[in-house]
Amino acid sequence: MKKRLNIIKFGGITFIIAGILFFVQYLFLLPLPSPPLVDKELMTWLTRWRFNISMADEVLLFAALFLIPSIVALYQSLVKGDKIKALVGCGILALTIPIYVFLDIILGRLVYPVYNLEFSPDIYKLILSIYYGGMHMIAILLCLATTILCFAIRKSAIGKPAANIGFIVAIFDLIGAFPWLIGNVVVFISQLLFSAWFIFLGIRLLRVSEQVEG
Repeated sequence: MKKRLNIIKFGGITFIIAGILFFVQYLFLLPLPSPPLVDKELMTWLTRWRFNISMADEVLLFAALFLIPSIVALYQSLVKGDKIKALVGCGILALTIPIYVFLDIILGRLVYPVYNLEFSPDIYKLILSIYYGGMHMIAILLCLATTILCFAIRKSAIGKPAANIGFIVAIFDLIGAFPWLIGNVVVFISQLLFSAWFIFLGIRLLRVSEQVEG
């Protein structure tokens, strides 16, 4: 029991850190306008925003890694109440981690040279399309995972408020999957809610561990 509580407590802390890091990562990318289609303008765009992209790339890796103990803790807190939903929801959420790591590698190719290899504008366009396409897929997976997990969270000690917030977050995750259609303001709200929900889950997990210990 004590080992399980330690896992939940540690996972609560990492959930909070992950939520903060995901939001910081987005803040670095928030000022970036849409990538221009003209080759010369695209190369100028990459040069101008090199620092923001490189910082977002660094933060994204750690945000994804902090999700590992977070998901384990969430599963531990939900498995006794609804094992199937906990398994499916946490499984889908865990699936986003290798995708995040892959996209981190992709994003790094925009700013970090490897063996001084130079890319053409067409290659950079391909890299950008893979990155934005990958983030689109992650948003859909997060929508599915959040929705399933919220049905399990409602019956758990984490509480109905976290589930109710989660349902709203799931809707905005789906909306945020199409940034080229909805504009920066809605994308910002989507990302803010997504990060805030992770932080809220972390706080709730910490309180659950404290209640059991007490």
